[in-house]
Amino acid sequence: MKKYLLLLVFSLSVTFTYAQLIKNDTQGQKQSDLDWFNCSFDKDGVYGAEVNKAYDFLKNKKIKKRPIVALIGTGIDVEHEDLKKNIWVNPKEKDNGKDNDKNGLIGDINGWNFLGGKDGAVIETTMTEGDREYLRLKDKKYGDYFFDGKEYFKIINGEKTKVAAPENMDEYLYYKNFVQGESRIASAYGGLQASYLILGYANQFDRKIREHYPNQELTQKEFGICYDRNAPRDSLSEVAFMFLAMSFDIMQTKSWDFVYNSYKDGQQIKISKEEYEKKLAKLGNDNRKEIVGDNYLDINDNKYGNNVLLTADAAVGTMQAGVIAGRRDNGVGIDGIANANIMTLRVKGMEGEPYLKDIALAIRYAVDHKADIIVLPAQNTLYPEQQRKWISEALCYAENKGVLVIVPAQENSVDLEEYTFYPNRWMTGEKELTNLLVVSSSDKNGNPSMSSNYGDKEVDLYAPGIDIYTTYTGDTYQIGKGVGLAAATTAGVAALIKSYYPHLNGGQIRELLLKNVTSRADVEVEKGIRLQNGQQSQDLFLFGDLCLSGGILNAYQAVVAAGKLKN
Repeated sequence: MKKYLLLLVFSLSVTFTYAQLIKNDTQGQKQSDLDWFNCSFDKDGVYGAEVNKAYDFLKNKKIKKRPIVALIGTGIDVEHEDLKKNIWVNPKEKDNGKDNDKNGLIGDINGWNFLGGKDGAVIETTMTEGDREYLRLKDKKYGDYFFDGKEYFKIINGEKTKVAAPENMDEYLYYKNFVQGESRIASAYGGLQASYLILGYANQFDRKIREHYPNQELTQKEFGICYDRNAPRDSLSEVAFMFLAMSFDIMQTKSWDFVYNSYKDGQQIKISKEEYEKKLAKLGNDNRKEIVGDNYLDINDNKYGNNVLLTADAAVGTMQAGVIAGRRDNGVGIDGIANANIMTLRVKGMEGEPYLKDIALAIRYAVDHKADIIVLPAQNTLYPEQQRKWISEALCYAENKGVLVIVPAQENSVDLEEYTFYPNRWMTGEKELTNLLVVSSSDKNGNPSMSSNYGDKEVDLYAPGIDIYTTYTGDTYQIGKGVGLAAATTAGVAALIKSYYPHLNGGQIRELLLKNVTSRADVEVEKGIRLQNGQQSQDLFLFGDLCLSGGILNAYQAVVAAGKLKN
């Protein structure tokens, strides 16, 4: 009932930021105040990942491998002064316009852009998965159905008309329960259909009121007669009554005639129609067919994209790369965590959500090109069944090859025990993935991000990701925040471990990171939460109830423990 009401009132969109620019004024600040993620509480008074302390422990040990970290997300500035010596180069590809390594991708020297076309054009923003699913299913008219708890109806010629139930009930329920709430276009279309429904009930209510109160000025008080607690009623009638009751406040009037006439003259329908058409025009096409030319629903259609990596969204990937592999001790910019090579696989633009096919193929590309660690885009809720299978199979492939996969928890302030986000360790339906690490962000005081998702089994650990000074496009540096930077910090520490202990696989490194955190399990902290009505609030939690490890990423403890493991 609430869903229909919300659909008519507004459309809901969920956005998040990997790395958000905060400020650029760093003059006079200590290095430990900027790339504090390298620091430790005992020495610097901040809850960093104790990277500097780890290097002190490792100073007499030899680096045995230069790990490859694949950033699956946005573009990157590969020429940044603090990064260019740590950018992955495909050893089998040359910049000669030919497919030298015979993988079907021409010029994939530093990675690949899955949102690119053969002519060098790129998709700057993508649709959300919800909008894509709405457009895929819209011809089946699932958005036209109403259900009153017993029977199905459609609006036909402006009238509520009884119809048969949808033939494919599973697909209909998927649309109603998942797609409609995730798609701004579907929400707007639901609002348009609901406006017709409400008009029908408004006509019924008007007749009822005038029968009871003939020749009388009708107000909000008289309208109350339309809701009889003892009378039989259906869910659609209740929705209509509640919305019309709200309309008095929205329209700032006590007059029933004023409210009724706004529907009777078709004004509300007109507004809803304009809103739907506006959203359809804005969100209903990212020109993938024209630019990329593939079928995003066919995993075997996999020879597409281009090698353009310096895109409008490149700041995000550049910031992540700086945390992981900014050159240490070179007197330039910041000290990244590890001596690693960064591979960039672009699947995400400035706005919208990645195509799941692109993510699945990017995972396989990274594994096939010897990546040791993969960082994915943030988790999401809507993973259509077939495409979820593509991701699951790709993650299993990475697991079998010993690759660690890190995924940021999204920033919705929700408990992941109550809401399912993907990817997760249980998504294969068969066994728990051992190589998947879900990360949320923390600040220098050891507090969790107010906005990131949480869960004592679903989130593995917290990592520095707030107010992080790092590389930015054009040989510049900025301070940013976001779960993507927490994932980058985690990837950097994982790469550090891999560089000294290359025999360890992704599952083993995950266990090392989980079991060797800076424990905060019994510390009470404040955390943002989302209430059942969608409103944001705050509550107090024990840190141990927010993640599986009960603590914050700790490079020093992890490398000490790694050194005790037998080859």
